[in-house]
Amino acid sequence: MFALCTVPPIIWNQQHAWVTLEHLRSRGSLDHGFGFRPVEVFSFLGQHFLVYSPFLFLALAWGVIASWRRVNQQFKVLFLMWFGLPVFLFYLLLSVNKAAAPNWDGLAFLGFGLLAIHFWWEKLERSVTLRIAAVAAMLVGLSMSIVALNTDLLRAAGYQFKRSDPSDRMRGWNSATNALEKIRNDLETKLGEKLFLIADARDRASEISFYLRDRRVEGPGHPPVYIPESQDMVNQFSFWPRYDEFVELKPGTPRPEGETYTEENGINPFVGRDALFIRSGEKEHVPHSIRAAFRSTTPVGTIEVRRHGRVLRTWQVFLCQNYRTLPL
Repeated sequence: MFALCTVPPIIWNQQHAWVTLEHLRSRGSLDHGFGFRPVEVFSFLGQHFLVYSPFLFLALAWGVIASWRRVNQQFKVLFLMWFGLPVFLFYLLLSVNKAAAPNWDGLAFLGFGLLAIHFWWEKLERSVTLRIAAVAAMLVGLSMSIVALNTDLLRAAGYQFKRSDPSDRMRGWNSATNALEKIRNDLETKLGEKLFLIADARDRASEISFYLRDRRVEGPGHPPVYIPESQDMVNQFSFWPRYDEFVELKPGTPRPEGETYTEENGINPFVGRDALFIRSGEKEHVPHSIRAAFRSTTPVGTIEVRRHGRVLRTWQVFLCQNYRTLPL
């Protein structure tokens, strides 16, 4: 059953240049070489104790390991084990080189969670002590979740973060996107034309797309924010409509003046248009793919989001004028 379920993604990857393997290669830092680092494995396991809460993850691991002896006796146990163990072992192996994030193997814990519940259910019914321990474990997990979602509770208790707040990664996106939207609106009013958006990375493009109040899309299936054009398959944006693509020219429609590059009698509707490019940090230059594709790139603003006196994120915004398609 497990092998059968792997067929669709294998076929899809075969048709799309095995892009998932490239993504996993980058995720596991295998593009920088492979090494045996046991500390990374312990880091991978330790992060699970923190993310899932120590007692709950211990109970889950105990239940899964104890269920192994019933794999050949009960089909349901075998089924759930096969839908959890391969994913977990894959990321455990990947962590020999560099620790994987604890959410990467989250899919495995759907099956593992059911196995653990099946293992502990009858024991909890028979033992009052175990029920009390289970309630305590859930309360600890709930408390950790509340603190993780609102770290200001720790500050209110007098704790000061010596390093960055772990929750900073999920903060400031809305404020930064609102500031970006204001820059876009002001420039559109000044220039008298609509601008499309390009971000330097997929995570930034995705977050901006989510928080935009005016999610203008340039066509069916287009994302609200693009990433820089590339001929390589790099992530999901590579399979969505892009600003460097050509669309079919309808019969009788005149070709735009000055268009140099054509593809199967198509046109690029973005040629001649202006865009905003957003990048993280305060670097002075934009990538070559952006500089070469636009007649000019001019910095028009820096967005800085602060919280409790610390900088959460800094974006630099460039006005890119007069797009022209790059030669293949």
